[in-house]
Amino acid sequence: MADQITSFSNPLVKRVKRLRQKKYRQQEGLFFVEGLRLVLSALEAKAPIETIIYCPELLTSDVAWERLRSLAEPGIRLQAVSAPVFASISSRDNPVGLAAIVQTEWTALTDLTAGAGQIFVALFQVAEPGNLGTIIRTMDAVGAQGLILVGDSVDPYHPSAVKASMGALFSIAVSRTPDSQALLGWAESQGLLTVASSARGATPYDQVDYQLPALLLLGNEGTGLPAPVMAASKFTVAIPMAGAASSLNLAVAAGLLLYEIRQTAAD
Repeated sequence: MADQITSFSNPLVKRVKRLRQKKYRQQEGLFFVEGLRLVLSALEAKAPIETIIYCPELLTSDVAWERLRSLAEPGIRLQAVSAPVFASISSRDNPVGLAAIVQTEWTALTDLTAGAGQIFVALFQVAEPGNLGTIIRTMDAVGAQGLILVGDSVDPYHPSAVKASMGALFSIAVSRTPDSQALLGWAESQGLLTVASSARGATPYDQVDYQLPALLLLGNEGTGLPAPVMAASKFTVAIPMAGAASSLNLAVAAGLLLYEIRQTAAD
């Protein structure tokens, strides 16, 4: 175990604080995760961890201590910090004393290959990191394979997205593409059933005979999907709304649709 960092001006401490900003995450190809579940999930998934940061005064988990003591992965730096220093890099009111710096991992769209029974999700210019992280968590729960971010979407390595994913970020392949034509061309080449979700959809989401492999298309929280994308999709489905609201939260809608696709295709 390394000597403890007690200085707020230590280069590692400054570096972690910089990773709160998207431009530094992009420049360094790194992001920061905090908490037992996230760090242990990263270790379990053999994510490319650069540094594990821990605070002996705060870390009380026997499981975490056992994992740290038995850590054998080459190239991972273990760094102890004092409680005040850990609090300065933490975004939590009651930090648990475990965090990590991890390399970002992007999968090229052309490297995503669809197989029988698989589900993919494409998000168009999604703005809310909490929505993105929750969708990744739901994808993991239903056994989806890959996420494609289209256009100017929020960073999946934003701290709020990472936290909301609850560790699922390390299990889902994440890709990105600047335009919809590349996405639709890839979907056609992979033989994917394309399902667009829109409040203007003509078919209720639970009245479709879904087939796998499939690609679920979801739009921006405010503007939805582009019209050409809906026109190019095999199905454009809507979730019926009985109350005053015109639409559901994006992550909630994604959950309903993913489970419906998975269940219907399995019947």
